[in-house]
Formats: sequence, structure tokens, C-alpha cells
Amino acid sequence: MSADAAYAFKAPALYNPRLWDAAEVRAYYVARPTLLKRLMDDLGREHPGSQPQHRLIIGLRGMGKSTLLRRIAVAVEDDAALSGQWLPLDFPEEQYNVAGLGDFWLNCLDALSDLLESRGRTAEAEALDAQIVRLDRKDGEGALAALREAATTLERRLLLLVDNVDLVFERIKADDWKLREALQAHPELLIVGASAKALESTYRYDGAFYDFFKIDELRGLSEAEMRETIVNLARLGSAQHIIARIDADPARLRVLHTLTGGNPRTAVLLYGVLLKGIDGDVRSDLEGLLDEVTPLYKARFEELPTQSQQLLDKLALHWHPASAAMLAEALGWKVNLVSAQLDRLINAGIVERVKVAKRKRLHFQIGERFFNIWYLMRTSRRLRRRLVWLVECLRGLYDGEELQAMARQRMALHAGDLRHVETLVALSDALDDETFKRALTERALELLLESGNDQAIHELFEPGGGEAHYTRYKDRYTLAHRFKDAIDALTVGDPQRMQLETVVFTAKDIEEIEKARANEKPAIAGDEIRGILTAASERTIGKYGDRAARLLASSTGNGLLCSLKDVDGMSALALRYDAPYLAALAQCKKAFAEVGSIGGAAAYARLLTEYDPVGWEPWFILAVSTAFAGGPSTTVKDAAHAVIALESSPLAIAVICCACLMPGGAPVPLDAFKTTLSKVRLDNSSDQAELKVLFRLAIRSNWSETLLEAWDKTFPNSDTHPFRAALDAAVHEDAARLDQLAPEVANPAREVLAAIAPKLVATSAP
Repeated sequence: MSADAAYAFKAPALYNPRLWDAAEVRAYYVARPTLLKRLMDDLGREHPGSQPQHRLIIGLRGMGKSTLLRRIAVAVEDDAALSGQWLPLDFPEEQYNVAGLGDFWLNCLDALSDLLESRGRTAEAEALDAQIVRLDRKDGEGALAALREAATTLERRLLLLVDNVDLVFERIKADDWKLREALQAHPELLIVGASAKALESTYRYDGAFYDFFKIDELRGLSEAEMRETIVNLARLGSAQHIIARIDADPARLRVLHTLTGGNPRTAVLLYGVLLKGIDGDVRSDLEGLLDEVTPLYKARFEELPTQSQQLLDKLALHWHPASAAMLAEALGWKVNLVSAQLDRLINAGIVERVKVAKRKRLHFQIGERFFNIWYLMRTSRRLRRRLVWLVECLRGLYDGEELQAMARQRMALHAGDLRHVETLVALSDALDDETFKRALTERALELLLESGNDQAIHELFEPGGGEAHYTRYKDRYTLAHRFKDAIDALTVGDPQRMQLETVVFTAKDIEEIEKARANEKPAIAGDEIRGILTAASERTIGKYGDRAARLLASSTGNGLLCSLKDVDGMSALALRYDAPYLAALAQCKKAFAEVGSIGGAAAYARLLTEYDPVGWEPWFILAVSTAFAGGPSTTVKDAAHAVIALESSPLAIAVICCACLMPGGAPVPLDAFKTTLSKVRLDNSSDQAELKVLFRLAIRSNWSETLLEAWDKTFPNSDTHPFRAALDAAVHEDAARLDQLAPEVANPAREVLAAIAPKLVATSAP
């Protein structure tokens, strides 16, 4: 049987175990074996002619009363000694046709006829049916006599398994003493009744059934009993993965037990959701489940007195454990009144006492958390609060990995309806991982901003309510959306569009754009903005490569939604777009910026170069971090050469990479120096400063001759350039060589020489 088929088969029978055949009853009933054995042992001790002990089973709806009655019937049929003495009679769960005691006895005759027919004794069943037709429904004595006569004829005692016996007793209240007298007078009749509440007639001194029934109370299943129930269902449904999950993660079973309060019916329903796994619409499954338990929970709530309902409402909406004083304040009641109602609800099995850390007084909560969840779903007015039911269901049913997988699935969807957004927010609240929280939250925000649903934004992301950054995010999103609209307005393949698709703005870029927009001359402003865009595109492509630049631009909203330096934000984007490159870049930058972890940047940098090998920054980080960590010299060498060879790498970066090459023992290739020098603008003061750094490094590492050769090949006919003259003097270790030059060359050359070889200048001073 498939998982879906198994679930579809079990679901309708949950509310009517009478639909199960004997084999299914034996298979599905695994909880409370001790109670069943005790009941059967007691029944076995009931000798013919002796006054039997009538029993009453009390428990909340869903605790398994109907199933227990059905299991008793099957157990009697399975036992030769018991079946030789008793005929177990099943009744409809609600006997709505009962108006008086006569109706009840007639129902007993009907149940006996049904039993005979089910055993193939058709003639006897038809004869009994004919007798029932002749009986007057108001003649209770006649109906009872007919029932006793049938029992005598069949040579069996009758075991009356009456579900919702409270309904029957309420309808025959005027004749309840007659019923007691009949049961005491006729030992061939034994009632085992089940009720969701205590019967007034059993605990009032003047009640007809005071001290008459032996009462068995059904509380929630223990954790062990629940495990046995779910594991048994999994075996029957060939769902070994459920058993494996329970064995591998016992904590989940504890959460599930807390969620259901040990209620067997709720546990089986939740098992059906577990059986489906995370595929499909989990929320719809849970909503369907909650809809399915509505009759159960609604009846449970409506059975309570008004004051108990009022208190339960406050406790349910609070969700977390509350003290009597807290509830008294919320209700405007005195504490003693609250305490009295709490005692009533505790005795009914609806509320439980709990200890709260750092609090002396006991607190209270609804024992079956799923009941609380159902109430929240139906009554919470605030949108975020109304999602608590979904959050707690997700936490209870799925582990962290499953929730993360679910989050990835949901973020990949393009649905923009509020329901989808609510699910994203619920997943965010259910997960502990901060990266997933941010990814889900920002995806939800974007969808709401796209749809213009400001009301939902206000309800889901209140400032100061854990999502205070949403206002700032909204402003950035608006700007990013305008930029995207501008890109979409251009034809695919348009050079300007291709450029804009690779722009990742920095904070400085945005400041400069704002300044340009303030220019009173539109033409000048336009030129300035185009210049900023061009520079930003070239910078992004140069640093990361064209492929990576496009990914970065599209995922970060061109840098407007997330800065590349925002490690958490980039990691969140990596989840949303299933793009490991983004997370690797963020982690790489973070590690490289921290001295203590700079060596760890190498692994991330390697991943970045594999994604796009034509950006200089990943190669640069790989070279420097590997060198810093004392890693393989070949890695340092290859990465440094890759940086230098890229036309987009800045001079300062190339100089540092030359420094990485120098300590290796092998000569620095001439081409590395030539390529680095080709990036120099000789008349640029910043480049001149970098040249001094390069010269100084080469001199200290004894590669100054190679550097001088590279200079001459890169800048032929520059013998009189001050920088060339200074380097030449350093190579020959002779500052006096500068004296042979014209003053306009010699003087600046001496300044350069003082910067790159100060000791040489000092020793040559007169």
C-alpha cells in the first residue's frame, strides 16, 4: 500500500472504528494493552448468575474510547471461554433515536440482530427483526423482556458496549433508576460505557448510578505508548522511513507527544502528515488535518461551562504557560475564581500544570498543544499571531534539515499570493538558522513589496518586532526595482543593457549618483551618472569576471539590496538563488578581513576561481591567504601570476602579487615584472607610489636587475626618467651615478632612491 493510499484508508475510519474489520482492529489497536488485559481478565471472572461489575470509561474525545470498545468486542470473540459466555453488542456512536428507556432496549435488540446476521445466522436475525417490529417503542418492559428472552434462547450473556453513554443517560434521565434496577436484577446484562465527560448521576449522592460503575479514565498516551502506536502504523503501511526517523531522532517523538498531549487520534492524524514527508503542500495537509479535528475540538470546547470557556480562550491565545495571576489580570477575575476554573480544566484533562524556569509558582497551559494550535488558527485576528499554529506544527513535525529543504523549495517558487508569503514567514519563525531566517524574511518582503500589500507588510513585519530592518529594506528595494525596470526597458543584446546587467554599486557609487542627480544641468548629470555606471560595471567585471558579475548584479539588486561585504546577507542570497558562489564570496571576504582566519579564505577563493576564472580578486585572495598560511608555493605562484596577467587587476594588487613571488627562491619571471609595469601610468602620483613599493621589494629580494630589465623592455628610451635612473643606481649600488644626470632628472631621482634604498643614499652622503 502506498503512503497516500494508507493515509487515505485510515483517515475516515479514525472517527468510526466500527468500520474496521476484526483484523484491522487487532492490527491498529496497540496502545493501552495493560488496560485491555485488565478488562478482559475482569470479564473472565464474571461467572454466570453473579452480579457483574458495570464499567464506565471516561476520556476526552480522541483518546481512544470507541477503539477500545471495538477492541473489547474482538477480544471477546477471539477468546473461546469469553465468547462461550458473552455476546458483545456494538452500537452506533451516537444513539440519537433514544427518547426513553424502551428505545434503548430496542437498540440493544437491533444490535443483537446485527451480530447474528454478521455471523451468518440470518434466520435468527430475521426472526428477531420481526419481533422488534411488533414491539411498542413505549413499552420498555416488553422490550427488556424480549432482550432477556433472546439472551436465554442464545444461552449467552449480553455485553453492551455503549459509546457516548452520557448521551443515552441524558435522554433517559427520567427512567435512570429503572435502568439501574434492571441492570441489578438481570445479571445477563453488562454495560461497558464510554463518555467524554463524567456523568452527574455517578458522582452525586442522590444520583441513580452513584457508586455503581467501576470507572477507568483514559488519559493521554505515554511517550512509549505513542511510539508503539506510530511505529505499528508505519509497519502496517510499509513506511520504514518513519521508523528510521523516530529511532534516529527521539527528540522529535517527544515534541510530537507534547504537541498531541498523547491523544491517539491526533497522533494518528499527524502520522498521516509525517507519512507524506515534505513534498507537496505541507500547509494544506496541516490545514486539512486541523479541519478534520474541528468536530472533535469544537465539541470539546462547547461541552465546557461558560467561565471555563472564557479562561481557556485567554490561555490558548497566550500560547505560552501562564500563571493564575496573569490569567486573572487578563480576565479581570479574582485569582481564586481562576484557580477554581483551572482545577476544573485540569481534572477534565484539558489543562496541565508546568514548571517555568526561574519562576516559583506553577504555570498552566493547554495539555494537548494541537488543540491550542487549532484554537489559534480559528480565533487569532492578527496575521503574524495567526501563523503560530503553522510555526508550531512545523517545529513539531520536522527536523532542521527537513525544514531547510522545505524552505529552499518554497523560496524557489514564484507565487506572490499572501498564502505563500505567510508560509515563508512561518518557516522563518520555525527555523533557528539565522541565514535561513533572513533569506525567507527578505523573500517574503520582496513578494509583498511587488504586490504592494502594505497592510500585510505592516502586520507581518512591525518595526521593532524582530523585523525592524524592513523599512530600510523597502527603500533599497524601491531603488533596485527602478533600476531593474530601466534594464528591462532596454533591448536584449543592447550594449547599455549588457553593461547595466553587470553593475554592482558600492555605497560610494550611490552617493555620487545622488550628487549627480542634484546637478541643475541634466546633460551634465546624465554624463556623470553614465560615467559612474561604466566605472561600476568595469570594476565588478574586473574583480569577479563577467559571469560572476551578472550573478552578483541580479541577486543583490545591483548591490542595492545587499552589499557584497554583508556576509549574512550574501549567505541568505546564496540560499534563495541556490548559488553557492554567493556564500563562498561572503565567507571569503570575511575570512580575508580577519587576521586570525585569513588562511581559511583560500578554500573559498578556490571555489570562486572555479566559478569564474577571469576575475582578479579571488586569485588575489588565494595567493595572499595561501602565502600567509604557509601553503603550497605552487598555489601561491600560480594564483599570483593569474592576478598579474589579468588586465583588470590594479597596479597595487599586481605589486602585492609580485611580492608573493619574490620569497619563493626561484627568480621572478621577467614577464611578471613586465606585465606589472605595463599597468603603470608614469605621470600618475598614485602609480608612482606603488612603483616605489615595487622597487623597494625587488631590491630587498635581490630581483632589482630583473626589474630593471623589465623596465627597459616596457618603457624603451626612458634612460632619463627619474624612476629608471634611481633603479639603475640601486642595481649598481652607486648613488653617484645620478650626479652624471641633468639636475631636472637627478634631483627627483635622488628622492626616489631615498625612498627605495635609503641606506645607499646615506652611505653616499658627503
